[in-house]
Amino acid sequence: MANATATENLNKDVQMNKEDIKKLMRPYMAAKIYPVSDIAPLDRFYIKQFNVREMTIYFQRCAEFTENNADGLASIREKALMIVDSAGNPIFNPDDREDVEFLANLPITIMNQIVSIFWSVNGDDGLKKLLAAKNS
Repeated sequence: MANATATENLNKDVQMNKEDIKKLMRPYMAAKIYPVSDIAPLDRFYIKQFNVREMTIYFQRCAEFTENNADGLASIREKALMIVDSAGNPIFNPDDREDVEFLANLPITIMNQIVSIFWSVNGDDGLKKLLAAKNS
């Protein structure tokens, strides 16, 4: 009897319709913004957890930067895409030479912190953080 109940629940889960699945996923779709911590002057810099579309655009732009890297600053342009304000809006424009030069002159420890947070939020650890926040 217990096995029948487990099987019924499994079948019920399998038979979820698209709207049920969307309803379950919506709480995970809200933009998450994380501060660049431990660096006092950067307490107004944030990293956004990208959705699939944003990450696709990020990788497309990175490929563009690599293809057109005559000035050797492609990796700095990539980092410009990582930094946002508290509302999730980009602070730096990777196509603006002044912005790119500013970022290129940051101390490496600051840039490493930005990159570390970006990938902790947008890599495998980001999903763990999202699930932990949802379950708390």
